Amino acid sequence: MNNSTSSSDYRLIVLLGNPGDRYAATRHNIGWWVGDLLAERRRMKFKPGQGDYYMAEGRVGGRKARLLKATTYMNESGRAVAQYADRFGLFPEDLIVVTDDIDLLLGQIRIRARGSSGGHNGLASVIEHVGSEEIARCRCGVGLVPPNSDAADFVLDPFGSDELIVARQMAADAADAVETMVARGVSVAANTFNRKPPAPGDTPSEPPGAK
Repeated sequence: MNNSTSSSDYRLIVLLGNPGDRYAATRHNIGWWVGDLLAERRRMKFKPGQGDYYMAEGRVGGRKARLLKATTYMNESGRAVAQYADRFGLFPEDLIVVTDDIDLLLGQIRIRARGSSGGHNGLASVIEHVGSEEIARCRCGVGLVPPNSDAADFVLDPFGSDELIVARQMAADAADAVETMVARGVSVAANTFNRKPPAPGDTPSEPPGAK
């Protein structure tokens, strides 16, 4: 990918989701929840970018960072990343993608330095436009698709009232994970956050990310 920005300048954190109030509370938009938390913590403000995305700029994990929310809808997320790259340049190693995942239990976080899309259309679009699978990603478990249910419908449903506490805590943990990925690297973040959520009724000895 063309790069006019040196790999030490900025980390680009792409939050996958769909624009509009209709989708704001859905499972597919957990990436946007994480982005909103990061922006709130770091006093960053999303503004329209010069493309199909909103962007916030500031510092994450002690480094310069840009948060990007594509307004293309999920399946065309990579187009917004390509528009960003045309303007600012981008190295794949400077990219972190935050996405929902229906292959992980609700509340589970999985950090990876690279890999395929795993069937996620938004991540597949980013990989296609960047031209590399060497993209770090933070996958947020939104629960397994119930039997006899359609996956596309499931991810576009909001979390149930009994799931919201877990989902909100996961978003906060994922925001911590992204900061760790930027500050200390993917391996450290993976060792810290790649764990199963506690079983119902269990109380973990310490939350993910605790020192």
